[in-house]
Amino acid sequence: MSPTTFLFCLRKSRALIRFFACGLGILALESVPVSVKARPNPITSYTRLWAEWDVVPNTQWAPRSIDPSASQDRSVQIFKLQPVVPFRINDDWTVLTRTIFRFVSLPQADPVLGVSPAGLPAVVDFDQKNQAGLSDVSPTAFLVPNLGSDWTVGLGSSIVFPTGDGTIDSGKVSAGPAFLAFYHSGPWIVGARMRNIWSFAGDPERDDVNTLVVRGLLRYQLNRSWYLISSPIIASDWTQPEGKGWIVPVGGGLGYSFRLGGQPMQVSLEGYYNAVKPQFAGEELLGDWTIRTQWQVRFPN
Repeated sequence: MSPTTFLFCLRKSRALIRFFACGLGILALESVPVSVKARPNPITSYTRLWAEWDVVPNTQWAPRSIDPSASQDRSVQIFKLQPVVPFRINDDWTVLTRTIFRFVSLPQADPVLGVSPAGLPAVVDFDQKNQAGLSDVSPTAFLVPNLGSDWTVGLGSSIVFPTGDGTIDSGKVSAGPAFLAFYHSGPWIVGARMRNIWSFAGDPERDDVNTLVVRGLLRYQLNRSWYLISSPIIASDWTQPEGKGWIVPVGGGLGYSFRLGGQPMQVSLEGYYNAVKPQFAGEELLGDWTIRTQWQVRFPN
């Protein structure tokens, strides 16, 4: 493999891991307690401070065409801090905003240069490590009409700013339309949030961005405190050939609502099997499972 081809493949492998991390962090849906009684809209009537931690164990840092000794012994970690703030314009309209600050830890490696058996300069090994820090920051805003306590529908836009050091962010400024729709009645919340973003500025040497992210939500309140939740993040990198950029997880978990010092909070633990994973050089680098922990603090408006 020539040095030019090697660097191209290494950059593509790192971009694939970054795409997964960004896809996990782009969208996080509301999952607030509901009762069987009529109440204000559970999505636009509260300000939330939301923290979410995703871990994907058994991840391979690069395909074996780059590193023949690479194995599924690393992990991807994404921590997202997400303030969700509704701004009431009047009785008929609300602007719902969410800004995601994404901190990631991604498996990477630096090539170790040496001499090949033929006596030529070559990559003889890799110094594996995890690169961690602040990645992309992505604010999103939706214009939401007042449809009562059972429905929330909104249309808006999202933008992504690369704020990392170049190895853990997208390197591109991206933007695109966003849409949400939820039905919430009795113990149920059902709906989805989605967006598609395209890059239009940034580092010209970095890969272009064209990414769809859909995060569904199915939640059932078992009683006053406990609830079941399934909130998978489905993503597609449209720049990958032949549909090889899809991520489709399947699963869910259990959550608990409580008060601490009179402040409403909730936590959940979820597990998702990555049924469809993106491929690079004919290999699936990501681990089979994503483990998610969520914590929310609610502030009534």
